[in-house]
Amino acid sequence: MTSLCIAMTEEQQKSLIIDCSGAQPQLHNAGSNRFCEDWMQAFINGAEGGNPFLFRQILENFKLKAIQDINNLKRFIRQAEMSHYALFKCYMFLKNCGSGDILLKIVKVEHAEMPEAKNVVAVLEEFMRETEVIQTNLN
Repeated sequence: MTSLCIAMTEEQQKSLIIDCSGAQPQLHNAGSNRFCEDWMQAFINGAEGGNPFLFRQILENFKLKAIQDINNLKRFIRQAEMSHYALFKCYMFLKNCGSGDILLKIVKVEHAEMPEAKNVVAVLEEFMRETEVIQTNLN
């Protein structure tokens, strides 16, 4: 959690505005990715039933999935220090998990003092930036 806080404070912060004037609250200036959108839909669906136990289970599943993703990424980074194929697997994991942007920020902070892992993270950041530029140009 500390590394997430450090990673998030490195970015320029925007004010989050919650508009409750409509039937459903609207968030403005909220960062989002596929992982957050999928879980937000699960929370909304769980809240409609009014069952607090279901809502708590959804929250626990969300936390478990986030922990599993960060642990998988850390394992892939350790493997990528020795193998180009593992580096590719790490990149594909980041692209497909839905929260690669956040996970990459977390491991960047955690691996700042480890030269080999720091190099792997730098390469992954470069790959992610390049694919963002390519996808932006295609759209």
